[in-house]
Amino acid sequence: MNQTKGSKGMLKFAILAVALVCQINTIASVMMADIAAAFPGASDVAVQYVMQSGMIGGFVVALLMSVLSTRFRKKPMILIGLVAILVGGLLPIAVHSSILILDVCGFIVGAGQGFLTPLLGALILENFEGKEREQMLGLNTTFGTGGATVLLLIAGPVCKTGWVNVYFIYFVVIPVLIIALLCLAMDNKPQATTQAGGDKAGVPVKGWIQCILAVLMMIAYASFPLNLSLYVVRDAAIGDASSVGIGMSLVTVVAALVGLILPQIIKVSKLYISSVGAVFGLAATLLVIFSTNMVMIYIAAILDGIFFGIVMAGAGYIIGRICTPAQYGPTFSISMSFISLGTIFSPIIINAITTLWGGDVGLSTNAFYTAAGIFAVVIVLQIIWGTYLTKTLPPEKTES
Repeated sequence: MNQTKGSKGMLKFAILAVALVCQINTIASVMMADIAAAFPGASDVAVQYVMQSGMIGGFVVALLMSVLSTRFRKKPMILIGLVAILVGGLLPIAVHSSILILDVCGFIVGAGQGFLTPLLGALILENFEGKEREQMLGLNTTFGTGGATVLLLIAGPVCKTGWVNVYFIYFVVIPVLIIALLCLAMDNKPQATTQAGGDKAGVPVKGWIQCILAVLMMIAYASFPLNLSLYVVRDAAIGDASSVGIGMSLVTVVAALVGLILPQIIKVSKLYISSVGAVFGLAATLLVIFSTNMVMIYIAAILDGIFFGIVMAGAGYIIGRICTPAQYGPTFSISMSFISLGTIFSPIIINAITTLWGGDVGLSTNAFYTAAGIFAVVIVLQIIWGTYLTKTLPPEKTES
């Protein structure tokens, strides 16, 4: 490592500051009912896309980052991402007369986030090693999820003063932009390929396998947030909307806490970390199916938070083991885009599989049954994958 202790400290500060706003588009979730009331002629899909368009924007840009990260410097792209979030977040304050405008602005915000998430992961993999890398991967998840939680807590009361006022929260991106501008050193322009005998930039075969497994896990995971409200309020009738809100808050808080102990989790699970995460995902899904009260739902939410925290942070650890430095950026970008892809298409795939085994897609419990089946398959595949990596990869480097 060529960095001084002071420069690495500045880099850590900048990475974690940017991570705080990497999931800022989640504040749109508190506005859905108010926006629907403000635009009575808009379809439910159009209203949902105020938030969903952000996921699509993030997926598109994260996919492009697999190419852009091999051709352009990271600092300018991070600054572009922050500016996009700022523009997409603040524009609705002045222009909010059309649901289409809100959808487009949501896409712009998501696109900005699509720059940030893979680039922060690549910066961590390139600049830190050993336990320090594991700590930064965990903290990156903690600050990202924790930042989203704090902003959501702020957005709720603000929304009561008028849904447009929620967009003022995006002003928090300005100090983050200044920190990134001042604290991130200008990196060298990457080369598509290295000298003869060197490493080629791009996504290796192992990277593609890791991404495919990530898609399967996220297809199963997304059933939890998408169907929890339907199960709790409508099908099982064991709680109300506020109960569901508490449950989802538990998921984000626990995921943030998991990031703090990621090095300890890696020390125990090593290359089986994704298998461990999938076990928690399966346990959470099964517990929902058999829940008869909100206490069981809250326990399931805690288990789901452990899954989310392990998988999001653990992906960086696996990529750091299977890739060369030249492959960190594109592989992390593809991984993040595939995770978004799994979340976006989860309802379609879950419903299709549920129909195949004869389940009623109108009953939320059946979605959880299907998700549990996917998790069970993924656990087996992840164990096989972890065993293969353990036998074929060289010993892990320790921090110098």
